[in-house]
Amino acid sequence: MSFEDELLGEFVVESNEHLADVENQFLAIEEMGENVDVDLVNTVFRAIHSIKGAAGFLGMTKINDLAHALENLLNMMRNLELTPTSEIVDVMLRAADRLKGLIGDIQNSNEADVSGHVAALDAVAAGQHASANASGVDAAAPAIDEPTAAVEEPVIAKATAVQPTPPMVPSTTEPEAVVETSAPPAAAADSADKQVAPATHADASIRVSVGLLDKLMNLAGELVLSRNQLMQVVGAQAGGGMEGIAARLDQITSELQESIMQTRMQQIGTVFGRFPRIVRDLGAKLNKECELLIEGKEVEVDKTIVEAIGDPLTHLIRNSMDHGVETPQARIAAGKSPQGKLHLRAFYQAGKVRIEIEDDGAGIDPRKLREKAVSKGVITPEESEQMTEREAVRLIFHPGFSMAAEVTDVSGRGVGMDVVRTNIAKLGGTVDVESTVGQGTNIVITLPLTLAIIPSLIVQVRNDRFAIPQVNIAELVRVRPQEFHERLGRVKDAEVLRLRGSLLPLVRLDAALGMQPAADAKSVVDGEGDATNIIVVESGRQQFGVVVDELHDSEEIVVKPLGRHIKDGSCLSGATILGDGHVALILDIAGLGSNQEIRSSDDKREEEHRLGVGAQEMQSVLLFTNHEHESFAVCMDVVSRIERVRSDQIDSVGGQELVQYRNSTMPIIRLEEVITAKPGERPKQVYLIVFETAGKEIGLVAPNLEDIRDVPVDFDTITFREPGVLGSLVINEHATRLVDLFNLAEIAHPDWFEAKKFDAADDGLPPLILLAEDSSFFRKQVAHMFVEKGYRVVECEDGLEAWQALESGEHEFDLIVTDIEMPNMNGFELCRNVKQSAVHAHLPVIALTSLAGSADVQHGLEVGIDDYQIKMDRDRLLNAVHNFAGQHAGNNQPRQLANA
Repeated sequence: MSFEDELLGEFVVESNEHLADVENQFLAIEEMGENVDVDLVNTVFRAIHSIKGAAGFLGMTKINDLAHALENLLNMMRNLELTPTSEIVDVMLRAADRLKGLIGDIQNSNEADVSGHVAALDAVAAGQHASANASGVDAAAPAIDEPTAAVEEPVIAKATAVQPTPPMVPSTTEPEAVVETSAPPAAAADSADKQVAPATHADASIRVSVGLLDKLMNLAGELVLSRNQLMQVVGAQAGGGMEGIAARLDQITSELQESIMQTRMQQIGTVFGRFPRIVRDLGAKLNKECELLIEGKEVEVDKTIVEAIGDPLTHLIRNSMDHGVETPQARIAAGKSPQGKLHLRAFYQAGKVRIEIEDDGAGIDPRKLREKAVSKGVITPEESEQMTEREAVRLIFHPGFSMAAEVTDVSGRGVGMDVVRTNIAKLGGTVDVESTVGQGTNIVITLPLTLAIIPSLIVQVRNDRFAIPQVNIAELVRVRPQEFHERLGRVKDAEVLRLRGSLLPLVRLDAALGMQPAADAKSVVDGEGDATNIIVVESGRQQFGVVVDELHDSEEIVVKPLGRHIKDGSCLSGATILGDGHVALILDIAGLGSNQEIRSSDDKREEEHRLGVGAQEMQSVLLFTNHEHESFAVCMDVVSRIERVRSDQIDSVGGQELVQYRNSTMPIIRLEEVITAKPGERPKQVYLIVFETAGKEIGLVAPNLEDIRDVPVDFDTITFREPGVLGSLVINEHATRLVDLFNLAEIAHPDWFEAKKFDAADDGLPPLILLAEDSSFFRKQVAHMFVEKGYRVVECEDGLEAWQALESGEHEFDLIVTDIEMPNMNGFELCRNVKQSAVHAHLPVIALTSLAGSADVQHGLEVGIDDYQIKMDRDRLLNAVHNFAGQHAGNNQPRQLANA
């Protein structure tokens, strides 16, 4: 490469850096109007001035002329001689777009015609009306396509995850990554302007070719593979001092890999920065008012992902503007403000990046979608009847499907949404939609942080190994043969796992991949054979179990592309070489779920509720023995942790047993001292079931731990009735008592607890709680606990009965405490009815559940639930009830707590 070409390439890179923020800076200047920030104008002026100076030095006359005309307007603005208006900023934005186009095609820039843009800028400077001069700009400059496409349908190319998207702006040199933006070279600065700051950090950052970074990343990947192989060899040949050397190499390799990956990370704000302009221009074109709110620009993801998500996000933003946000007249008629709001958020969640595009517009009507889909032949009338509302809304992702009444340059062609989903899936991500008619729509995208090196779990089916990315793994479940009957079953000929009250569909990996069944293969629900290994995986809102033969170690794998003969497999996303030299295929969990027609957790919840399937609530309990002939259980929800200590670590001071732990002492209790139980064994080591109550930690001695099980909540409350025991049930053919940890602590340390009751209100009545719970066991326990603390309680067996109690007007309630999973009307539906009622919307709602997964919590917040509490965590539940009941009772004046 000649010196001139190298200099020209440097000019292109630096000019693009100068123009990177100009668009958003112009929009900010437009919004300020007469109160324009002179410092901001100076920033833009210096950027354009640097481009002009460097272009003049290199003989780029057309770039120089256009930059000079734009600089004149900026100079007038910073001298407060010109007030920025929408018409003026329109002309300046078009000129900046044209400038980007010229720099993008630098070799042909001197042959381009910029007279139309220069004339429009000069007309503004001369005081003429901007709009009249701006109208002919496009026709006057056809030579170079402008990179912005604010009012044209974006072309969403079908990309692959293994190849980065080409740069938006072509260049004469290889694109470069910049760790820090350095100042322009001295040659580019005009000596007349002394405001250009020198490069104060020139020695702290350098420009590095993206090609070089890619090569480094590939070499780091190969080093990781070699490291994995070395660790396996060293592990098999212990001794000789190799372990220490291998461990040090392992650490250095990990640090090197992390550092190299960091060089490829880019802030997602580089993509988000284009959307204020798009929203502004589309608003003007569609006669809509919309405010774009952006959060999370600083979130970093791999460069390949940043480059690939631009077009899908652009399409979603345009859809929200076109189909979501209403016109000012329509919004006023619907009781909304004339200006719509569009939220664009990015944040980290569970090792992934979550992007949300949420509008407060008209929402998506599932009934209309069904009708349109049937009329277009996308689905049959029978399929339409069986669809849940969420499934109907997802019809927008079907190829060729559009709800637009007519085809315009904005939408209506029926292309785009299916390609959006395909491209996001090829990046290892998912896209889903949530919508409420009249309230708005939320598009949710989840993406991995990087595509280069992925922590994965290695599994085996027959003699083949597969890798499952850890970001898709929720938990591992091992079902023993004696548990098959109660934990595994069939629903509509599909195998399912009963997991904490929900039915989880199962996928046999060998069958899903079309492997020939083994001669002795049996269904996992046959109740025969060895223990079954199930990996609970999730992708977006899909969650299901994958049945495999064996579980191996976790490894950091390097993704390799699939060969042509299997690249079309929807269940596979790549391959990798393991530490022992074997090749493992990488599973695409989203593709596996779609291939097996797995429904989302919300769809399953709707279906289960409609059919009455899975309605039996389960409780996760820890099983232990105090004496070899007596079995006990505690609810896992209230266990902080389990510690193993030596018996000689337990001291007795003043009749109270304590254990020295973590530089402090923790009191412990033994079952035989607080309830009717045979004395426990005194082995050399015991387990402590640690929980918190009354602001303190306390441990229950458990000589032998047995298992953790999910059991039905239909407990026997009569047979073993005494303080400290909630009830009993039969597990593994043994009567097992469920102990109440909090009650045990009250019996052992009554001085810790000060019974707190509410003072009576002016009418002499304590707060009234409406309790909805279908389990008679839990309903009685919770109601008794509330009454003990001075509350009045009205009990209902399900949400429908609770709603009828509200509507009857017989009682004036202060608080609603409701279970989630109930027949007839569940807790979500009850809360939605309450919050949409003008009479009851003021009532706080606490969701009381043992199934508070992240999806349930998110759905609860959407319908208006004020707080989530675990059923068996008595302290936190009572604190929440005190707070909400106190705030609501007596015209929202909190009552004072009194010692009973």
